[in-house]
Formats: sequence, structure tokens, C-alpha cells
Amino acid sequence: MSKTRQNIIQTAIRLFNERGVINVRIRDIADEMKISPGNVTYHYKTKQELMDSAYRYMIKTLEEMAVGNQFMNPQKDHLHVAKGYLEHIVQFRFFYQDTLEIIRSYPELAKLHQEQVAQEKSIIRNLMFMSVGKGDLITEPIEGLYESLAHSIWMTLHFWLTQQIIRGEQNNNLETGLITIANLLYPFATEKGQTVFTRMRGELLAMAS
Repeated sequence: MSKTRQNIIQTAIRLFNERGVINVRIRDIADEMKISPGNVTYHYKTKQELMDSAYRYMIKTLEEMAVGNQFMNPQKDHLHVAKGYLEHIVQFRFFYQDTLEIIRSYPELAKLHQEQVAQEKSIIRNLMFMSVGKGDLITEPIEGLYESLAHSIWMTLHFWLTQQIIRGEQNNNLETGLITIANLLYPFATEKGQTVFTRMRGELLAMAS
């Protein structure tokens, strides 16, 4: 990606975060960059093209973060993995706050996002079974239960910012989100895992206060 195209994408994402996707026009992006609208449309002929690139940039950033932080490292604190994902959501909050509106307005993104969601749920599920191997979670008591739990954790992560806004909270309290995830996992923790989750929960409560 050229430097100009990257600057357009980053400016668009900043404005999307501030105003919402539907409220940002090509002209707004051009004005913010102090260039002509024609300079923007030279690189992105339509807002659809711009949104497609913004989405792919968002996913590329998530993938690079996952590799850089070794998300699948068995030694890594799995709540730290969740925190990294929540920080990513804050960085690209325009998409997570308005997911339904965006995929309705840009249906070409719907299939891409469905594939991305499936991949994210797979990562969560794999991390849970790694926790079983480490002795932190019990063996799946009912077939398919951890698949359902992985889905619940994904929903908590994906919609965390949205529910905060609905409830009138504006501080992007990630620690509270992590506590919620720890609470979802705790009933399935082994004695060893309960000790780990209790310690983590205490640390997160201290950070959130």
C-alpha cells in the first residue's frame, strides 16, 4: 500500500471512529487531509472501495498483532490475549460499534466478516482446549459446551464497547470486560485454574478501580 493510500485509510478510520461511518463523506476525508476530493477518489473511486480497504487494513492489523504477541503461545496469559483483542476493538471501534449497519450498507463485506468471525471463534476455542491441557479448565463436560462458551466469549469481546455506550459508559473500561470473560470461564476451572482466575480477577479489579 502506498503512503498516500495508507494516509487516506488512517484518516478515514479516525473520522469513522469519531463520527460513525455513515456520517463521513469522501469530501470530509479530503478536507481533513487538506487535499482535494479528486485526490482521494484517484486512489479510492467510491466509499465502497474505501470501506473494503479499511476493513482489510483492520484485519491485517489484528493478524500482525496476533503474530507479534504469539497469541497461541501456551505460556501466555489467555486473558492477556483477550486484552489485546479488546485494545484492537478500541482502535477500530467504528466497525465494532456499527457492525450491523456496515454489513447492511456494504454487503460485500458481510462474507469476509463471517469468515473472520469463524476464525476468531476458532482461536478462542483452541485457547480453551489449551487451557484444558494445562490443567486450568476441566475436560469439556458436555460435547459442544465449549463451542457454545467460545461463542459467548466472542460475543462479549465483539460487543463490549457497544454495550458500554448503551449503558452510558464512555471510558472504554477493558479491565471490566476481562473480568466478565474470567467470570464466564470460572465455573469450568479446575482447582488450579480457580487459583489462577482468582488472582487475575483481583489484579483486574485493582486496575479497574
